[in-house]
Amino acid sequence: MNMGRSEARWSREPLEAVSVRRWLAHYSPAPGAQPWPEPRLLATTGSTNTELAAALAWGPVPEGTCVVSEHQSAGKGRQGRVWESPAGAGLWLSVVIDIAAVAPVHRGLLPLAAGLAVADALSEVTGLEVMLKWPNDIVIDGPARDGSAGPRKLGGLLVEAAERAVVGCGINVSGAVTELPTPQATSLFLEGAPPVDRARLLAAGLSHLRHRVAQWRTNSGLIEDYRERCLSLGRSVQVLLPGGEVLVGVATAISPDGQLVVTDSQGNSRSVAAGDVIHATI
Repeated sequence: MNMGRSEARWSREPLEAVSVRRWLAHYSPAPGAQPWPEPRLLATTGSTNTELAAALAWGPVPEGTCVVSEHQSAGKGRQGRVWESPAGAGLWLSVVIDIAAVAPVHRGLLPLAAGLAVADALSEVTGLEVMLKWPNDIVIDGPARDGSAGPRKLGGLLVEAAERAVVGCGINVSGAVTELPTPQATSLFLEGAPPVDRARLLAAGLSHLRHRVAQWRTNSGLIEDYRERCLSLGRSVQVLLPGGEVLVGVATAISPDGQLVVTDSQGNSRSVAAGDVIHATI
């Protein structure tokens, strides 16, 4: 790929274990906390979620076990979507989280906690105002460089759960317009962020994930924090439900179990557990 002068500063060199260790030490957990295993760095894989699912099938895997790949040929998204990630252009990873001690009614909040963690890390590292589109799309709002309206998707998450959950995350870091999967996608580079050290972003993300997972387990203010970052609330939306139904209304609330509450023009409210949300642009 031909890089312009500004784009060339965005390194696509593979992550180095020594750099990752240095940043992990910078974001070390509180004294007495059990450290998570050091992330496993891969050059390429089909899907980091699939890598961890296979490991879990063989036996117990410690919480915090993380796989990061420079390239994915079959990355997994919500609704069964599959995508390919350009080598070195983003941060593609999956993490094991123990859900056994969490009441089933609260397990659906884990994707929201993970989304908050990623948004926290991105805002800290880049200074951008990073928001969430329900349930866990990582987005930037406001006019784009070409004048088009937001929100624009920086990345997303997929949580697959059994006795332990696999939290998968993809963030577009240095992707050019021609490398992104849809016109609605964006990258940190395209949003004008300063060049990002992916090792730092990885360590910051894992640190914030530990914090948000602890908050999820104690049910201490997670929903309130999510509501503050959720761009969907108060907006006119269309929700494409898994069965093909389209729900139209205003996103009025996030329920205590993480569902999106949509109120139609007649004042009828409905809670949605899964679906693709489209924000109205007028």
